[in-house]
This record gives sequence, structure tokens and C-alpha cells, in this order.
Amino acid sequence: MAQAERGSATYRLCPRCGRTLPSHSQEHYCSNDGARLLSGCPQCHAPITSPYARYCTRCGHALTQVLD
Repeated sequence: MAQAERGSATYRLCPRCGRTLPSHSQEHYCSNDGARLLSGCPQCHAPITSPYARYCTRCGHALTQVLD
């Protein structure tokens, strides 16, 4: 069972400015720059499990500067 499925915190991340929010937040767009928040890695779809993550912990794909 994946870590996020066991109840660990997951996050949404702005790919432009790096702002993070808990995944249960009602926001879907960054209030700083309007970018759509990522809820997982755009490459492998792994959940974001750290508010400090800038790269996917599963595949290493960059999470910031991934534009819509």
C-alpha cells in the first residue's frame, strides 16, 4: 500500500513558485501566480508527500517549472 494511502499527509504544489498546500485544501490554483496546483507528479502520478519536495521521490522528475 502506498504511503499516501496509509494516511500520510499529501500536498498540492504550485509548479511556478513552489507554494505548497495540504491536499485537502479547496484551492486548485495558486493565489500567488494563478498556476494550476499539482496534486502529484506529472510524469509518474506519485502523490506529493513532502511540502518541501521539488522533485518526485519516485521517478526524480522536476515538480517546479512544469507549466500548464
